[in-house]
Amino acid sequence: MLKNLFIKDSVTNQYQALVNQINALENNLKTLTDTELRNKTFQLKKQYEEEQNLDRLIAESFAITREASLRTLGLRHFDVQLIGGLVLNSGKISEMRTGEGKTLVATLPAYLNALTNRGVHIVTVNDYLASRDQISMGQIYRFLGLDTGLIQEDMSFLERQTNYNADITYVTNNEVAFDYLRDNMAPNLDQVVLPPFNYCIVDEVDSIFIDEAQVPLIISQAVETCIDKYIVAAEVAQYLEVNVHFKVDEKNRNIILTEQGTTQIEKILQVEDLYNPNDPWIPYILSAIKATALFFRNVHYIVQNNQIIIVDEFTGRIMPDRRWNEGLHQAVEAKEGVPIRQNTETAASITYQNFFLLYPKLSGMTGTAKTSEVEFEKIYNLPVEEIPTARPNLRKDLPDFVYKDSLTKWTAIARECKSIAKTSQPILIGTTTVENSEMLADLLKEYQLSYRVLNAKPENVKRESEIVAQAGEIGSITIATNMAGRGTDIILGGNITFKVRKFLYNILVSCKNGQSTINYYEFCNSVSLKFLSVFRSLLHDQTFLNLSSTAILKFLNEIDQIRIPKIPYQCSIKFLLEELSRFEKKNQKVNNKIVKNLGGLYIIGTERNNSRRIDNQLRGRCGRQGDPGTSRFFLSLEDSLFRNFGSSNLQNFMQSQLLDDLPLESNLLTKSLDAAQKRVEERDYDGRKYLFDYDDILNKQRNIVYYERRKLLESQSLRETILAYGEQVIKDIINLAKDPKFIQYIKTNSIIEELFKTRFINLTDSLNSLDVVELKTYLFQEFWLSYETKVLEFEICQVGLIRSFERTIILYYTDIAWKEHLQKISLLRDAVGWRTYGQRNPLFEFKEEAYNLFQNRNMTIRHLLIRDFLHSYIL
Repeated sequence: MLKNLFIKDSVTNQYQALVNQINALENNLKTLTDTELRNKTFQLKKQYEEEQNLDRLIAESFAITREASLRTLGLRHFDVQLIGGLVLNSGKISEMRTGEGKTLVATLPAYLNALTNRGVHIVTVNDYLASRDQISMGQIYRFLGLDTGLIQEDMSFLERQTNYNADITYVTNNEVAFDYLRDNMAPNLDQVVLPPFNYCIVDEVDSIFIDEAQVPLIISQAVETCIDKYIVAAEVAQYLEVNVHFKVDEKNRNIILTEQGTTQIEKILQVEDLYNPNDPWIPYILSAIKATALFFRNVHYIVQNNQIIIVDEFTGRIMPDRRWNEGLHQAVEAKEGVPIRQNTETAASITYQNFFLLYPKLSGMTGTAKTSEVEFEKIYNLPVEEIPTARPNLRKDLPDFVYKDSLTKWTAIARECKSIAKTSQPILIGTTTVENSEMLADLLKEYQLSYRVLNAKPENVKRESEIVAQAGEIGSITIATNMAGRGTDIILGGNITFKVRKFLYNILVSCKNGQSTINYYEFCNSVSLKFLSVFRSLLHDQTFLNLSSTAILKFLNEIDQIRIPKIPYQCSIKFLLEELSRFEKKNQKVNNKIVKNLGGLYIIGTERNNSRRIDNQLRGRCGRQGDPGTSRFFLSLEDSLFRNFGSSNLQNFMQSQLLDDLPLESNLLTKSLDAAQKRVEERDYDGRKYLFDYDDILNKQRNIVYYERRKLLESQSLRETILAYGEQVIKDIINLAKDPKFIQYIKTNSIIEELFKTRFINLTDSLNSLDVVELKTYLFQEFWLSYETKVLEFEICQVGLIRSFERTIILYYTDIAWKEHLQKISLLRDAVGWRTYGQRNPLFEFKEEAYNLFQNRNMTIRHLLIRDFLHSYIL
């Protein structure tokens, strides 16, 4: 505890002088008009152009942002939020507790760094948060004369170009990373959407940099797939028994075939060898068994629209664009009996680690970073600073309850809910899978308790923000997977914004259609006469009456973006919303006090996650901004953490100590769980470090290829590149000719004549007698003549055609060679692992061979390119 206080003091002391400067400017800025405050932006931009030093603008820009926030949103940054903003601007991770206003904090460094006119990216974990933050925080930036952009999944590349060119762009981690990969596959500059990187603020940085960093991002292309084998393998897997024909390694998500299993499969398939390289069955069989034994419906994936959709195990969200590799996705499709899609091969890939390191300036914010600060510093070079809370934390974290088996645990949770529900204290229950959330929902139904469910099922995802926002209502019970609304505030007593918009939408649509479902007289008595007058005039507005229900809903959701409405019906709706909000605030204040007196939100965890961070995230859903709250985890010895990482001695001891339906609390147990979680975190860190170390080598090669590719797109003429390639090819051949092994091959196959498509008189006989310099000069001249002849041939047909052809052919071979290189690197990575048995360092071996592969790739591009260029003709 003392250590934490010391850390907080040190952060405060470090930035206190700047905070004092910012506060000193506040009174002067209050006296400025809106126009004068906006003009400050242009003054700061001019000052930066002259001095090229952002540090001199920090105090004034932060003070301007705070004043603009107060005028547009009615929110004034606390001093601790100013410290959070200063930490972000310093290129560090700002750890701020849930409800401390991280979204508002990001506006401070975003505005400052946008003054450079080089763009700022604010990265969030999903489209909803990106849209919400751009709408709300965008009001501050627009007020100060900056424009904001928003990238959403379904946008065209023209929309993306426009939005990325804004001063500040809100985007998800997936979209910006895949846009980067797509840019580096673009055939021309017009299809490139991203400007050069400048500054990036990552929200929920631990989720992106750690949880999602274990799998590389891949753009793939379909390849021919033997679908029949997947179907047959799925049928074969049904005849195999666990621990007889195969063994399951649940910890490492792997399966091992036994000798008996191999024999049985060969007998069923009527083949002699599963490993026959000419007709291999083993990859299909292993994928089919994995699909059956390790991947389960409503846990690892859901079936939607006859497709297998992966569920992210960390966030609980669906990932419709992702597919498992190495035939696993096809095996799951065969198991579930849905159409099997083609297998894919990698066209471009990058890890989140290497992608975000492309930003010259990087920072992040989250509520849970301290437990992983070593990883943040080692891999991303991002120190973690813990920001003190604006108000004391009143959350009570109760000891874990551990039960003998899962059935007893789930029954205890249901009983706890029934007991708490009698007091009307709101409850949020965190589950790890879709299956568990639905099973618990059925159990609560038996206890006659009403609840809301939030999981990866499409019907629930659409209402995610509403479900989470209302989790603090009196008497509410919310069951949620790990997707439980990171970024969405749970306000005790309920969130009036969602409630008011929903109510207004219902009355507008129903009255417009003449099908009012509300009690009209009760409604009239609860609102003001002015409200009724505006409401009646709206129902006679023809422009409003022409709107569809969807258009009304869209306007209500985007109303925050419109500061001063210009269309009459928009003014009316905005007024009605404000009136309803004012009325509802009175009820909300009362409900807020009631819930606080009941003890705040009660969090129930149904299983310890693999990481302490994710447990802390769930606990952090309550006790926001000094509110009271309680959290408790209900566990059983059958939970995966106990099963896979708990010691057998502990399990035996626990089984003997536990009675059938009574829980156990003990320090030994807590220590054992912490140790198990630490082991999992270390294993996962090793996995990410392994991925980073191997991808680091590929990353250096990727940067070279992408740099050269961008230069090709930007070049007006590629004449010099073609000539340089041709000269290098000649040097390669001359060097090859010095080797006695190849001299005969060069003579007999006339490799030079074939390459240049030109007959060289007596060249093959003179290779030994000619001086190397003379030979090189002669071949260079012959190549230049061949090149100029080809240029003339194309230019006669159409002026400028040769330039287009040069660019196309170079890009084609660059992309083809890179794709093949990625396949070889993937195979090499798998192969070098076995060299450990030969007492050799696999990483060192990988570096050496990856370098050789890259050199060979460059040579291959040159030779194929020059040959095809000189052999090309116009049809």
